[in-house]
Amino acid sequence: MSWSRRIKKLWSKLAEPGALRVLYHGVTLAPRLILHVASLAALASLLGACVSTTQYEEAKSASEVELAGRQRAQAELLVTRTKLDAAQAELDQRSQKLAETEQSVSESKLENSVAVKERDEATGMVDQLRGELARVGDNLRSYAQQKAELEKSLQAAQARKLELERNEAHTVAIARLTRDLTSALGDRVLSGEVSLDVRDGRVVLSIAPELVFNDDGTLRKESEGLLSAVTRVLSVHTDSTLELSLPSANAEQRAPTLLGALSAKGTAASRLHVAQRVAAPLAADPAAPSKPAAAPATNAVELAFSAG
Repeated sequence: MSWSRRIKKLWSKLAEPGALRVLYHGVTLAPRLILHVASLAALASLLGACVSTTQYEEAKSASEVELAGRQRAQAELLVTRTKLDAAQAELDQRSQKLAETEQSVSESKLENSVAVKERDEATGMVDQLRGELARVGDNLRSYAQQKAELEKSLQAAQARKLELERNEAHTVAIARLTRDLTSALGDRVLSGEVSLDVRDGRVVLSIAPELVFNDDGTLRKESEGLLSAVTRVLSVHTDSTLELSLPSANAEQRAPTLLGALSAKGTAASRLHVAQRVAAPLAADPAAPSKPAAAPATNAVELAFSAG
């Protein structure tokens, strides 16, 4: 086969699809091809003298065509290399981005896993704290109930204490009134001329009416010492009051006389009162309406001392 036919055949192959790959591999054979071309040129020059002009032109034209094809192949090879380098660079860049994306996804998965774990731990802690809070709330309610009961018991104890203190103070005051009246009346108490009694929290001094009043309702001279003793006791016990209770007969006329005598001795009228005395019923009547408490129906003059 002649060199021109070989060159044409090579050129047709370069025009086929995939020829660039062949050309890429053929570049390595370029030195040989150049050597063959040089040899062909030398041979053509040697044969120039012995070949016809037509054959020479054909060989020259084939050589030029081959040279142009080689130049185009080199240019296409250069473009292909440039595109290949660009594709390789883009591939490397995409591979790097893919690696970064995979790393980011891996880190995201790790962060998500850590976040889920932390969330589960936080949820467990919240549930535990809620349980503790519920127990603390139950304890607080129990303590509050116990505190309320203790405060109630304390208030009851304080009220009882105050009542006992008041009762004790009242008892002491009654005892002192009794003592002072006994001391002031002296022999009258011992002889039974007057009597002292404690009734309904008061010291009651009972005297026969004839020892205090004359038949006309005026005061007897012998009652002067009795009234003076009563006045002295009231002056000592400044918080005490005196309530007079006289027999029903002539009580309205005699009570002012006795009150006036005590007031004349220095006892304030605001500390003196007159009790309403009613007669005792003959028989108990369940159907009878209840009445306010009044002094018992006796024939004695009673002076009831109330402690302040």
